[in-house]
Amino acid sequence: MINRHFGDNGSLVEETHGYGVLDIAIKYDFKAGAKVDETYFAKRRMVSRRTYEKARVAYPDMPPADNAIEDFGSLLLQEVRKQQRQNKVKAERRLAESAESRFPRPASTNWLRVISGEKSHLVVFASRDWKVLSRERTIPTGREWLRSFGFSSTSGVTGGIAEGLVVGFEVTGNREAMLNASQLLLTEVNAFAANPPETSRWSGSIRPRPKPRKMPPLAWPTVLPPLIEFLSGLPEPTVKIFNHHR
Repeated sequence: MINRHFGDNGSLVEETHGYGVLDIAIKYDFKAGAKVDETYFAKRRMVSRRTYEKARVAYPDMPPADNAIEDFGSLLLQEVRKQQRQNKVKAERRLAESAESRFPRPASTNWLRVISGEKSHLVVFASRDWKVLSRERTIPTGREWLRSFGFSSTSGVTGGIAEGLVVGFEVTGNREAMLNASQLLLTEVNAFAANPPETSRWSGSIRPRPKPRKMPPLAWPTVLPPLIEFLSGLPEPTVKIFNHHR
């Protein structure tokens, strides 16, 4: 498939050659009719010129990359990887300096631990679980619950989802607010699990989409009751929360 976009004056500003949904693609950007940039894609993600050329072997009619154009995508990917390494180092340092460092680290990439003195409670979940809470309109308490458990920098603490893919923050939470949010959330996620909203096979496209796969069960109906019990048994007004998610 070849797509071309033109400016108001009729000049070509962008041209993309590709197969599938970015199975492989190359995008050209133009200014005043001259090509100024190339961007490469393979397996639905932006890649370097070198990776594109390796993938192009299986697509002989795809145009070759232009070595005369600087590979800005490769430079950007290098910066992304550098930032990810820095985020990981910072997360490891925060872990070592936190109360969480006293406990065995879970194998899961998505978890939080509520810590009160020598007592603690671990909650393990999947990335789709917290994403449902942040996006699903039929679970209005979801976003408040996330804030009260340190998922957002808007809650008045340093850190949160905006810090990057590798996250590990220790914050102080209001136990009563956390308990109330958890109790309300349990009611909402149970109702959601009992009657999940239907996903339309049509989203404005003229082509019918494949029947969506059934969503895996959410963790919240299972993990919230023991969390509520733990919070209910604590006398302290505040607790530590170590939050780690990808």
